[in-house]
Amino acid sequence: MLQNYTDDMLLVLIQGSDEDAFTELFQRYWKQLYATALKRMAKEEEAKDLVQELFVKLWMRRSTIPEDAKAAEYLYTALRYRIINYFQADQVRLKYANTRLAEQDYFTSSTAESSIALEELESVIEQAMADMPARMQEIFMLSYKNGYTPKEIALQLSLSVQTVKNYLTHARTLLKGRLMGQNPELYAQLLLLGAVWTVS
Repeated sequence: MLQNYTDDMLLVLIQGSDEDAFTELFQRYWKQLYATALKRMAKEEEAKDLVQELFVKLWMRRSTIPEDAKAAEYLYTALRYRIINYFQADQVRLKYANTRLAEQDYFTSSTAESSIALEELESVIEQAMADMPARMQEIFMLSYKNGYTPKEIALQLSLSVQTVKNYLTHARTLLKGRLMGQNPELYAQLLLLGAVWTVS
């Protein structure tokens, strides 16, 4: 359904905390943004981290997105500032150990911080998986760990595709419950993962 929405319409929905719109916008833009970042960055992993951080911050600061913002312009401007700040931060760290540069830009966070967040998220996911019913855990593992689509999981386990999607939706709800009160930024990371292993 959201495939018929324009990019700008998706951005408006994201302002209203629509997770599916976030997933759709991510899927439309991440490859283009990654390719752009890769032209400037020395390593593929750095470019990937930069784009992931951009979308995490987009979700975290969704309520501050200007009402008249254009999706493409907004995302590419944000990426440009992230790249600038990435290189500026390296220079500043050499001079000022306690620089506040990362706090002053609304889209700035270090790659190291992102890695720590992802490690923490992985730990929460592992804990949540341990509490899942056996079938849900099996389905979630195939999706999250192995990258199987709902259709592939359904064929492997002799289930309907809708049943698989229901299990994955419940698993995501369980994770959301753990993260919302614990660390909202980690939940943004979860949404980003959901954009990759979407259940829709």
